[in-house]
Amino acid sequence: MSMRARRIADGLFAIQMGCVLLFGVTQISLMWKTTEGVSLTWFVFWAIFLGINLVLAVRAHQVQPSRVTSQTVFTYAAWLTVLAAGLGVLVWRSLGAWYLVDTVNVIVSGLGIAVTYLLGRRHGLGFADPMVRGWLAVFFKATPQLTLAWHITQVGGAGLAPIAIFSGHATICIRIGQLYFSIREAGWDRNRIGSAISEIANEVSWIITTAVWLVT
Repeated sequence: MSMRARRIADGLFAIQMGCVLLFGVTQISLMWKTTEGVSLTWFVFWAIFLGINLVLAVRAHQVQPSRVTSQTVFTYAAWLTVLAAGLGVLVWRSLGAWYLVDTVNVIVSGLGIAVTYLLGRRHGLGFADPMVRGWLAVFFKATPQLTLAWHITQVGGAGLAPIAIFSGHATICIRIGQLYFSIREAGWDRNRIGSAISEIANEVSWIITTAVWLVT
């Protein structure tokens, strides 16, 4: 990696860490006041999504260690920590309230996981395969975000912090940028392809959720 590319990658990492902190502070602070529009399964499945991508990032780093992949690992770990704190606040404030959207998330994600498993098995691939994990991440993140958009139309979205929403877009795009530099530095492999599938689906679904939140 050239010095210029390295500086850009380091800059993206620094911005990513700032956005993680910004999201955590604004969203968690707001949820102490209201959790309107925030669902339990959105947070839980998001945590699973981050865990899957953390595993993919760690394995990618093990296959081809690099500065960028180590930063990616740290990024997912930081997000997982912030989300765990947010989930704790959500459970405390809403007393584990369960909405229709949570049931829908469990059913749709369950079906998605089953289909992914069956298709993977048909091709001789198990849950440990990076591509299978990438598609699992889609059902754990993109699907709950799409149903969250519907949930917002039903109950409102006052529990979603504006800064958190837009910092979410920034962090997703930055992770895609980090993945791009990682691919430039170390090339494509199944781990990076799996990460690309999950992150692109993540951004597309978050764009839809944001659009619904803006007009509601």
